[in-house]
Amino acid sequence: MLLFISQNTFFKNQKMKQLTSQLAMTKAEYFKFLSKFRSLQLSTIGENGRPESSYAPFVVDPKNHFYIYVSSLARHTGNLLNDGRAGIMFIESEEDAENIFARKRVTFDCEVEIVERETEDWRIIMLMFDGLAGELMETLRRLQDFQLLRLLPKSGLFVTGFGKAYQISGKRMDDLSHINPQK
Repeated sequence: MLLFISQNTFFKNQKMKQLTSQLAMTKAEYFKFLSKFRSLQLSTIGENGRPESSYAPFVVDPKNHFYIYVSSLARHTGNLLNDGRAGIMFIESEEDAENIFARKRVTFDCEVEIVERETEDWRIIMLMFDGLAGELMETLRRLQDFQLLRLLPKSGLFVTGFGKAYQISGKRMDDLSHINPQK
C-alpha cells in the first residue's frame, strides 16, 4: 500500500511539473506575441452605448501599462475620456494563422487615465514614442489637440487555439492560468 501511495504521489508531482513547465512556455509565448505589435485594436463605448472600434499606435512601460497618443478630434478619444474604459486587442494576422477560427490573440479590459502634458511621466513616455515614430513625434507633440492616455489593464485573456485560453491577471498582467471549460 505504501508503494502505491508513493507512486501516486510521484505521478501527481510529475503532472504538476509538466503543467508548470507548459505554463512557463505559454507565458514566454505570451510576452513574445505582445512584443511583435506597434499598434493596438481599440474598443470604446460611444454615445448612447454604441460600440466603436479603432486602432492606435502604442508604447508600454515596465508595469505593462499601455499608452496611446491620440487626437481629441478622433471619436475614440472622446469615448475614452467620457467613459473611462477601453477594450484592447492584439491579434495574429490572418496570413499567419493556422486556423481562421482560432487566431492567436490577447485582449485586455482597461481603465483610462490622462497623463498631463509636461509632467515627468509625460516626458518619459513621449521619449518612448520618439523611438516608435521618430521625427513625426516632433510635429505631433506640438499639436495641442493630442493627449497622452494611459490604459491600465485590469484583466485579460490570451488565446492560442481551441481549448487553449488563459486568464491574464496580476499587477503587471503577467500571471497566466489555464481556463478549463470542464470545471
